[in-house]
Amino acid sequence: MLASHMHINKISFTGSVFAGNKLQELSAKSNLKRVVLELGGKLPSLIFSDANFDNAIQHHSQRFLLNTGQACVAASQTFVEESIAPKFIEESLKKRYEELAHAKGNSADSKIYWRHMVDAKQFERVISFLEMRKSEAELVTRGTRRGEKGCCFYPTIFLNPKNDARIYREEIFDPVVFICTFKTEEEAIKLANFVPTPQGMELYGSKSVQVMAE
Repeated sequence: MLASHMHINKISFTGSVFAGNKLQELSAKSNLKRVVLELGGKLPSLIFSDANFDNAIQHHSQRFLLNTGQACVAASQTFVEESIAPKFIEESLKKRYEELAHAKGNSADSKIYWRHMVDAKQFERVISFLEMRKSEAELVTRGTRRGEKGCCFYPTIFLNPKNDARIYREEIFDPVVFICTFKTEEEAIKLANFVPTPQGMELYGSKSVQVMAE
């Protein structure tokens, strides 16, 4: 309705590529209103060996999983310095995800880190991506539906996806994080600013990068 309204001169929208396409189309067909779009993309986070370790774990578990990862600030693209990767992934983050998977309470409780996806359509989309993930990356923990009914999905971690993996390039909006390791700062910055495609390395576009270091 807003996009089609003849007396609205501008729309600013943050959301999915599909919705952004529709808004631009309807705006052009109405009064050619100006449209500013910030659409789905991966938010990278860089964790260096001198980072505050406890803070990094909390940020990539509780803070990431609030609202089941369905937030535009959720850093689902996580790069960890190789020297601390085993401790970060296996000893800390995996353990925290498995603890949160069994958190108790109702869906309105801010301490609950598994909730229903926004709707059944999004849940089915997540499930379809999950099947791809299993062949594109190493599963660290979970990757399954919670229960037999509803649209809940367990907090999930994947490690080192393939270069052409869709999960590496596309925002999925779910409680799933994937982790890549790096050796040098230069490599980390390159990974954060570029994504692999079948055609080679391409600029991903404007994005925010969270850097965790002392």
